[in-house]
Amino acid sequence: MILKQSFVALVMTILLLLLISMPLTGCSRASQIVDPLAREEHYNAPLVTIPYISPSYYQAIEVLPVDLENAYYSAYGNHAEAELLYSGKSFIFKNVLVDAWMIRELDSGWIWADMVKCPITNLDDAKRFHPGDRIDIIGICMGRDLAESPGLVFKDCIVIQSGSVQIPAPGSSSTFSSGY
Repeated sequence: MILKQSFVALVMTILLLLLISMPLTGCSRASQIVDPLAREEHYNAPLVTIPYISPSYYQAIEVLPVDLENAYYSAYGNHAEAELLYSGKSFIFKNVLVDAWMIRELDSGWIWADMVKCPITNLDDAKRFHPGDRIDIIGICMGRDLAESPGLVFKDCIVIQSGSVQIPAPGSSSTFSSGY
């Protein structure tokens, strides 16, 4: 009887210690291991302070880089007309998946969006993004400059975390159509 009481007391003591120590130890860590949506830390883009964005950029035209390139370079494209329609206008490439190729020349001050060369104005912020992150790139299309790029060249580009700023602004009627 005494052996049975001491065994029960021992078991109760162990259970009590486990219950008390659970919140202090690995219980919170276990949820991170089981979480299927958890990603490696370096793939989570840090929340950065949004840089100054020129008011004209809030009227930027949302477009895919390849669609803008096709307006200039497709077999049916009119280069002179594309220069008149799109050069000097602000565009936004939204929800771009960062890969190693596009940031390979980030230390030189620019990022690539397909075959569009974008010199970055907020370079320190841009360097915080890694392959696997999603970004928005806003800039002014300068058209073709074959000395600079086999594709298109932008200027004054800003890189921000995807979806952190609503561009184009609500009510903006700017849409992209590659038709002439």
